Parts: sequence; structure tokens; C-alpha cells
Amino acid sequence: MIAHRVPEGVAPLPLERYLRRAWPMLPGHAVRDALKKRDVRVNGARAGAGATVRAGDALALYIDDRYFDMTPDILWTDERLIVAVKPQGLPVDADRDGVGADTLLARLTTRWPEAKLCHRLDAPTGGIVLAAADDEVWRQAFDAFRLRGVHKRYHALALHDFDRREGTLRAWLAKDARRSTVKVLHRDAPGAKPIETRYRVGEPAAEGIRHVWLEPVTGRTHQLRAHMADFGHPLLGDDHYGDRAANKRHPTKLCLWHERLTVPEDSPLVAYRGREFTAPAPEWLAR
Repeated sequence: MIAHRVPEGVAPLPLERYLRRAWPMLPGHAVRDALKKRDVRVNGARAGAGATVRAGDALALYIDDRYFDMTPDILWTDERLIVAVKPQGLPVDADRDGVGADTLLARLTTRWPEAKLCHRLDAPTGGIVLAAADDEVWRQAFDAFRLRGVHKRYHALALHDFDRREGTLRAWLAKDARRSTVKVLHRDAPGAKPIETRYRVGEPAAEGIRHVWLEPVTGRTHQLRAHMADFGHPLLGDDHYGDRAANKRHPTKLCLWHERLTVPEDSPLVAYRGREFTAPAPEWLAR
């Protein structure tokens, strides 16, 4: 049984929607079965699909414990710096309403209670995420990401054939906080920030789909997905900025994976200079 309390400040929500937000890796069939069998209790009362939850409610989930594995996937650690591999679909932290019973940070703190995230990945993007269980290492890592003292490489699948095998894209990015989205601009504008993305094209993965490696020189929200879509080569599986018709023809997760992180010799992460970490390929890439 999983006991949980809805965070303060959460507006009333359908129970099913709340469960999917709080435990995003919980299979849909497990949620549906639990609600059908009324295996979720809200403030002690058995609740079904039509139930609503609100701030302060006490939940008890009588769902198979195997769906609640909070063991983090650790690529490497010296107990000060933590190199984790985030599954696609798992948020790094709770959302702005405080909802997030299962996040990467929640998993890390089961082993390192003082762990802090050094940077973030979008929930649909998977791969390497750095965290720190030591304040000095965390400060160094924070400076490293702010001052471009780490190099990140992503492996992706992009649509359409490319005219050039490699290049650098430059533009500006404007955020729309209300819609939780961004827009690429080709001239500076109030509130917009410069973005720069390097790309290298590989072999075809299928007709009209190419392997591509992306290196974000800047690290803005949704930068790689929006920049590639604006470039005319949206990423496969990206329903937010990409080609939904193509995604229906080739159903898959967002094909974007943070596969390699390198700490250069002049990085503020002093004790880890020269190190390189590579995450195992995800299923869609191996396939």
C-alpha cells in the first residue's frame, strides 16, 4: 500500500488525472484497474473513476508495489557527484503545484537525502542528469552549467533529408509561460534569449528519418526540439513542436536522448575534469 497526501495549493482535480501527474511512470492499465476495482481510498473512503481530490487529501493506493520502484538508475557516483540516467517520461522534480510523488529527485533522495539537481531535462527527454550530494560539488556543477563548463551531446532521430552533414544553428528563443511553450525567432526581440545548437547528421534510420547528434551550446527550455523543428527537421515523436502526421506513421517516444556528458579540462567541476560519461542507448535507438 502506498500512502500519500495531496500537496497544499493543489486545485481540485479528477482522481485519475492526479494519479497520472503524481506517478507518471505508473502504467495506464494499472490506474484504470485500480479505479475500476476502487483500490484507491481518499480520506479513508474507497474511490472510483469519478472521484475528485484536492489539497490535503490523504490517499491510500492498493496497487501492486512493483509499479512503485523508486530505485534510481545510477551510471556512476563517488557519493559526492551522482551521474543518473533519467527514464523518458519521468520529470526531474515536482511540478509548479508541488505534484510529483515519483520524480528523478525523489528517487535520488531515497539513497542520498541531501541530493540536489545540477541541471534539468524535459520529462519526455531521457538520458544523463547530474546531481550532487555535496554542497561544494553542487556549487561547482551549477557554475559549470552556467559557464558552459560541461559539454552535452544528444542522439536524436530527425525527419527529412539534410542539405548539409553538419552545421551550427543560431536564433533567439521566446518563452510563453502561459502555454508552457517556446517560439524560435530569427531576430532579437524583448524577452527573447539567444540560442545556439550544433548538429551532425548520421546515417538514415528509415526513409525520411536520420540519426542526428545535437550539441546545445546554450541550454534553454525546449531548445533542441524547437530549434530543429524551426530548421525544418523536427524530431520524431515530438507532438509539441514536431510533425504529428509523421509521428502517427512511426509511433514512438520522443526520439531525443542525452547520451554523453564531458567535463572539459577547464571546467569549474575541478575534481572531475577530463571525465566523460555515456548512457546506454534507449530501446527506440537500439531498435
